[in-house]
Amino acid sequence: MASKESLLLLSAPGVGKSDIVRQAAAEAGLPVRSLLGTQIAPEDVSGIPRIINERSVFCPPRILLPEEPEPFCLFLDEFPAASPDVQKALYALLLERRLGEHTLPEGTWVVAAGNRQEDRALVRQMSSALVNRTFLLHIRADVKEWLTWAGQNNVRREIIAFVAFMPEALMGRVPASPVPFSTPRAWASLSQALDLVEKGAFWIALPAEHLPSAGFSRRRRRVLCHGGRKY
Repeated sequence: MASKESLLLLSAPGVGKSDIVRQAAAEAGLPVRSLLGTQIAPEDVSGIPRIINERSVFCPPRILLPEEPEPFCLFLDEFPAASPDVQKALYALLLERRLGEHTLPEGTWVVAAGNRQEDRALVRQMSSALVNRTFLLHIRADVKEWLTWAGQNNVRREIIAFVAFMPEALMGRVPASPVPFSTPRAWASLSQALDLVEKGAFWIALPAEHLPSAGFSRRRRRVLCHGGRKY
Protein backbone atom coordinates (compact mmCIF):
# COMPACT_ATOMS: atom_id res chain seq x y z
CA MET A 1 0.00 0.00 0.00
CA ALA A 2 2.83 2.42 0.86
CA SER A 3 3.97 2.39 -2.78
CA LYS A 4 0.59 3.81 -3.87
CA GLU A 5 -0.75 5.66 -0.83
CA SER A 6 1.21 7.85 1.58
CA LEU A 7 0.86 6.44 5.10
CA LEU A 8 0.67 8.36 8.37
CA LEU A 9 1.30 6.28 11.51
CA LEU A 10 0.13 7.80 14.80
CA SER A 11 0.57 6.45 18.32
CA ALA A 12 1.70 7.26 21.82
CA PRO A 13 5.48 7.68 22.30
CA GLY A 14 7.62 4.56 22.51
CA VAL A 15 5.36 2.10 20.68
CA GLY A 16 7.97 1.42 17.99
CA LYS A 17 6.73 3.20 14.87
CA SER A 18 10.24 3.77 13.53
CA ASP A 19 11.18 0.11 14.04
CA ILE A 20 7.99 -1.00 12.29
CA VAL A 21 8.80 1.13 9.23
CA ARG A 22 12.43 0.00 9.03
CA GLN A 23 11.53 -3.66 9.49
CA ALA A 24 8.81 -3.52 6.81
CA ALA A 25 11.15 -1.72 4.38
CA ALA A 26 13.92 -4.26 5.01
CA GLU A 27 11.53 -7.11 4.29
CA ALA A 28 10.60 -5.39 1.01
CA GLY A 29 14.26 -4.85 0.13
CA LEU A 30 14.02 -1.05 0.25
CA PRO A 31 16.65 1.26 1.77
CA VAL A 32 15.26 3.79 4.24
CA ARG A 33 15.91 7.52 3.91
CA SER A 34 14.75 9.41 7.00
CA LEU A 35 13.91 13.04 7.70
CA LEU A 36 12.95 14.41 11.12
CA GLY A 37 10.05 16.82 10.98
CA THR A 38 11.55 18.86 13.81
CA GLN A 39 14.84 19.40 11.95
CA ILE A 40 13.84 20.41 8.43
CA ALA A 41 12.81 23.69 6.83
CA PRO A 42 10.53 24.25 3.80
CA GLU A 43 13.56 24.81 1.54
CA ASP A 44 14.88 21.38 2.58
CA VAL A 45 11.85 19.94 0.80
CA SER A 46 11.64 22.14 -2.29
CA GLY A 47 15.40 22.33 -2.80
CA ILE A 48 17.71 25.11 -3.98
CA PRO A 49 17.02 26.95 -7.26
CA ARG A 50 19.49 27.24 -10.13
CA ILE A 51 19.21 28.95 -13.48
CA ILE A 52 18.93 26.79 -16.63
CA ASN A 53 18.22 28.49 -19.96
CA GLU A 54 17.08 31.64 -18.16
CA ARG A 55 14.63 29.66 -16.07
CA SER A 56 14.84 28.82 -12.38
CA VAL A 57 14.80 25.12 -11.64
CA PHE A 58 14.60 23.77 -8.09
CA CYS A 59 17.04 20.99 -7.24
CA PRO A 60 15.57 18.75 -4.52
CA PRO A 61 17.92 17.41 -1.84
CA ARG A 62 19.63 14.10 -2.49
CA ILE A 63 18.02 12.41 0.50
CA LEU A 64 14.57 13.03 -1.03
CA LEU A 65 15.52 12.34 -4.64
CA PRO A 66 18.73 10.31 -5.09
CA GLU A 67 20.54 10.26 -8.42
CA GLU A 68 19.80 6.58 -8.99
CA PRO A 69 16.13 6.11 -9.98
CA GLU A 70 15.71 3.14 -7.64
CA PRO A 71 12.73 2.84 -5.26
CA PHE A 72 13.32 3.49 -1.57
CA CYS A 73 11.35 4.13 1.61
CA LEU A 74 11.07 7.83 2.44
CA PHE A 75 10.39 8.01 6.18
CA LEU A 76 9.15 11.34 7.55
CA ASP A 77 9.63 10.83 11.29
CA GLU A 78 8.10 13.15 13.93
CA PHE A 79 5.95 14.48 11.11
CA PRO A 80 3.17 16.05 13.26
CA ALA A 81 5.87 18.07 15.06
CA ALA A 82 6.95 19.80 11.83
CA SER A 83 6.14 23.47 11.41
CA PRO A 84 3.04 24.40 9.37
CA ASP A 85 5.27 25.70 6.56
CA VAL A 86 7.10 22.37 6.34
CA GLN A 87 3.82 20.46 6.38
CA LYS A 88 2.52 22.61 3.51
CA ALA A 89 5.73 22.07 1.56
CA LEU A 90 5.10 18.32 1.75
CA TYR A 91 1.55 18.43 0.31
CA ALA A 92 2.60 17.54 -3.24
CA LEU A 93 4.99 14.88 -2.01
CA LEU A 94 2.29 13.14 0.03
CA LEU A 95 -0.47 13.33 -2.57
CA GLU A 96 1.33 13.26 -5.93
CA ARG A 97 4.72 11.82 -4.92
CA ARG A 98 6.29 14.81 -6.58
CA LEU A 99 8.97 17.35 -5.60
CA GLY A 100 8.41 20.33 -7.86
CA GLU A 101 8.78 18.95 -11.37
CA HIS A 102 10.54 15.79 -10.16
CA THR A 103 8.62 12.60 -9.39
CA LEU A 104 9.76 9.89 -6.98
CA PRO A 105 10.96 6.60 -8.50
CA GLU A 106 8.20 4.09 -9.18
CA GLY A 107 7.65 1.80 -6.18
CA THR A 108 8.94 4.30 -3.61
CA TRP A 109 7.23 4.25 -0.23
CA VAL A 110 6.23 7.47 1.52
CA VAL A 111 5.60 6.89 5.23
CA ALA A 112 5.14 9.55 7.91
CA ALA A 113 4.91 8.89 11.63
CA GLY A 114 4.49 10.77 14.87
CA ASN A 115 2.69 11.15 18.14
CA ARG A 116 -0.87 12.23 18.82
CA GLN A 117 -1.98 15.57 20.20
CA GLU A 118 -3.18 13.99 23.44
CA ASP A 119 0.31 12.61 24.10
CA ARG A 120 1.75 16.02 25.11
CA ALA A 121 4.71 15.40 22.81
CA LEU A 122 5.21 18.84 21.16
CA VAL A 123 2.79 17.91 18.39
CA ARG A 124 1.35 20.65 16.18
CA GLN A 125 -2.17 20.81 14.82
CA MET A 126 -2.30 19.16 11.39
CA SER A 127 -4.66 20.62 8.82
CA SER A 128 -7.56 18.60 7.50
CA ALA A 129 -6.10 19.04 3.99
CA LEU A 130 -2.89 17.37 5.13
CA VAL A 131 -4.60 14.46 6.88
CA ASN A 132 -6.79 13.97 3.80
CA ARG A 133 -3.64 13.38 1.72
CA THR A 134 -2.59 10.34 3.75
CA PHE A 135 -3.86 6.92 4.74
CA LEU A 136 -4.07 7.25 8.52
CA LEU A 137 -3.11 4.27 10.69
CA HIS A 138 -3.38 4.29 14.49
CA ILE A 139 -0.71 2.04 16.04
CA ARG A 140 -1.15 0.35 19.41
CA ALA A 141 1.08 -1.88 21.50
CA ASP A 142 0.14 -5.56 21.29
CA VAL A 143 1.57 -7.74 24.05
CA LYS A 144 1.75 -10.97 22.05
CA GLU A 145 3.38 -9.24 19.09
CA TRP A 146 5.89 -7.51 21.34
CA LEU A 147 6.79 -10.74 23.16
CA THR A 148 7.46 -12.40 19.80
CA TRP A 149 9.58 -9.42 18.70
CA ALA A 150 11.43 -9.34 22.01
CA GLY A 151 12.31 -13.03 21.76
CA GLN A 152 13.76 -12.45 18.28
CA ASN A 153 15.73 -9.33 19.23
CA ASN A 154 17.72 -10.43 22.27
CA VAL A 155 15.58 -8.77 24.92
CA ARG A 156 16.49 -10.27 28.28
CA ARG A 157 14.50 -13.29 29.39
CA GLU A 158 13.57 -11.80 32.77
CA ILE A 159 12.03 -8.75 31.07
CA ILE A 160 10.09 -10.95 28.66
CA ALA A 161 8.91 -13.07 31.59
CA PHE A 162 7.85 -10.00 33.57
CA VAL A 163 5.83 -8.51 30.70
CA ALA A 164 4.24 -11.91 30.03
CA PHE A 165 3.30 -12.09 33.73
CA MET A 166 2.02 -8.47 33.85
CA PRO A 167 0.85 -7.57 30.31
CA GLU A 168 -0.50 -4.21 31.48
CA ALA A 169 3.07 -3.14 32.30
CA LEU A 170 4.10 -3.12 28.64
CA MET A 171 2.46 0.22 27.88
CA GLY A 172 1.64 2.74 30.57
CA ARG A 173 -0.48 5.85 30.27
CA VAL A 174 1.27 8.97 29.11
CA PRO A 175 1.76 10.92 32.38
CA ALA A 176 0.58 14.49 32.82
CA SER A 177 4.10 15.57 33.82
CA PRO A 178 7.35 14.73 31.93
CA VAL A 179 8.44 11.71 33.96
CA PRO A 180 9.51 8.24 32.76
CA PHE A 181 6.78 5.74 31.95
CA SER A 182 6.70 2.23 30.57
CA THR A 183 6.62 1.68 26.81
CA PRO A 184 7.87 -1.10 24.52
CA ARG A 185 10.87 1.10 23.68
CA ALA A 186 11.60 1.66 27.38
CA TRP A 187 11.61 -2.09 28.12
CA ALA A 188 14.00 -2.71 25.22
CA SER A 189 16.25 0.11 26.46
CA LEU A 190 16.23 -1.37 29.97
CA SER A 191 17.31 -4.71 28.55
CA GLN A 192 20.23 -3.06 26.76
CA ALA A 193 21.22 -1.16 29.91
CA LEU A 194 21.25 -4.36 31.99
CA ASP A 195 23.40 -6.05 29.35
CA LEU A 196 25.88 -3.17 29.60
CA VAL A 197 25.90 -3.45 33.41
CA GLU A 198 26.84 -7.11 33.17
CA LYS A 199 29.63 -6.25 30.73
CA GLY A 200 31.02 -3.63 33.11
CA ALA A 201 30.23 -0.71 30.84
CA PHE A 202 28.21 1.07 33.53
CA TRP A 203 29.35 2.09 36.99
CA ILE A 204 27.92 4.17 39.80
CA ALA A 205 29.40 5.23 43.12
CA LEU A 206 27.43 4.39 46.26
CA PRO A 207 28.33 5.17 49.88
CA ALA A 208 29.40 2.07 51.80
CA GLU A 209 26.41 2.36 54.14
CA HIS A 210 24.13 1.76 51.13
CA LEU A 211 25.84 -1.55 50.29
CA PRO A 212 25.24 -4.95 51.89
CA SER A 213 27.67 -5.54 54.75
CA ALA A 214 28.93 -8.91 53.55
CA GLY A 215 31.95 -8.60 51.26
CA PHE A 216 32.13 -4.80 51.26
CA SER A 217 34.45 -2.42 53.09
CA ARG A 218 33.30 0.78 54.74
CA ARG A 219 34.97 2.97 52.14
CA ARG A 220 33.06 4.27 49.16
CA ARG A 221 33.08 1.72 46.37
CA ARG A 222 32.27 2.09 42.72
CA VAL A 223 29.45 -0.23 41.82
CA LEU A 224 28.11 1.28 38.65
CA CYS A 225 29.69 3.87 36.36
CA HIS A 226 28.73 5.47 33.03
CA GLY A 227 31.20 6.92 30.56
CA GLY A 228 33.93 7.05 33.18
CA ARG A 229 31.93 9.50 35.33
CA LYS A 230 31.33 8.86 39.01
CA TYR A 231 28.04 9.60 40.71
